[in-house]
Amino acid sequence: MKVLFLTIGQMEDLNSPSVHVDIVRELKKRGHEVSVLSTREKRLNKDTEFASEQGVKILRLRIGNLTKCSFIEKGINMVLLEGKFKRAIKKYFSNAEFDLIIYNTPPITLAGAVKYVKKKFGCKSYLMLKDIFPQNAVDLGIMKTTGMHGLLYKIFRKKEIALYKVSDKIGCMSKGNIEYLLKNNNYIDDKKVELFPNAVFSESVCETKDGGKDKRLLAKYGIDKDDLTFIYGGNLGAPQGLQFLESALKHIQAETNCKFIIVGSGAQKESFYGSMREVKNVVLLDYLPYDEYRALCKACDIGMVILDYRFTIPNYPSRMLSYMENSIPIFACTDKNTDVRELVEEQARCGKWCYSNDVQSFSDTVLWFKNNRDRLKELGENGRRYMEENFVADKNIAKLEKFIYNKE
Repeated sequence: MKVLFLTIGQMEDLNSPSVHVDIVRELKKRGHEVSVLSTREKRLNKDTEFASEQGVKILRLRIGNLTKCSFIEKGINMVLLEGKFKRAIKKYFSNAEFDLIIYNTPPITLAGAVKYVKKKFGCKSYLMLKDIFPQNAVDLGIMKTTGMHGLLYKIFRKKEIALYKVSDKIGCMSKGNIEYLLKNNNYIDDKKVELFPNAVFSESVCETKDGGKDKRLLAKYGIDKDDLTFIYGGNLGAPQGLQFLESALKHIQAETNCKFIIVGSGAQKESFYGSMREVKNVVLLDYLPYDEYRALCKACDIGMVILDYRFTIPNYPSRMLSYMENSIPIFACTDKNTDVRELVEEQARCGKWCYSNDVQSFSDTVLWFKNNRDRLKELGENGRRYMEENFVADKNIAKLEKFIYNKE
């Protein structure tokens, strides 16, 4: 099949694994023709580029800033995306043929572009629902639903509904996502929705399946090989509830032989790092190349997932995949509405969970890991096994093939 993939994810290097790149690589592996419309934010100071790489036609479209900018600037640029994407498709893909258009959230502002593609090419549409906006902004107090401040919410909510309606199929990351979507959008036919979790490129899974944990790398960062090491890698922003994480790490800083490695970026990175610099058992690192991060992740004992306690929507962080892929247990510190707890403690049996508004529970969970070091290998292997059975990209591509070839 011929596929057009729309995403605001940056695809500067198709050899650098990510949730979005892995979908492209898996589609190519299975013999499909893939075209991609990705983005380059203005702050990166790069022009629009249209190229063919590894058999993939990829348009890197210059757009306004969506990250490392004010909420107002981000909101305006999100609204403008629809027109930019539509014009780009007309200019660069007007002579193409497509059987399927796939796209993910964020953003939720592409309904017009998707509708245009469906009409022009007569193709089907598939939404990969990665987050639920604008409700997630409401949960965090960034947006309100009433009064004058509710106007922006109403605009985005209308666009969200339009995106759901123009989508022929909606793939959700977890059962909790599916239940939430259907409960809060009763116009959506439940047959239109299916499970489509974040997943890893199958060949990458094979590459990471090797034994042993080499802790010598930790010395590079001033960490003793006998320390119990927790690692967090990913976004540092409002969704992570960093005030709680700051309080929790300071509360347990006197605990010896435990180290917390933070490898992050995001809107709140500088303020968070500033507050953590004097905490002795916290190691703060800037961006690491993928291979170096993967090696560090594999050398650590436990991977951390952090989400703000106020969320009412069931988020399902992709960060868990790197931990499971590298056979390390997961310490999930989240709200009570996500089904991450069920995944970690019941389905995969690969770690422990605590509520992300309970500092004492955080400390107790850290001590549980410390007192059960003999179980870490088993937990890590459980996570790896569960990932191989449930979170490998070829299973998702098979769902797309089933959808497009009418094999429902």
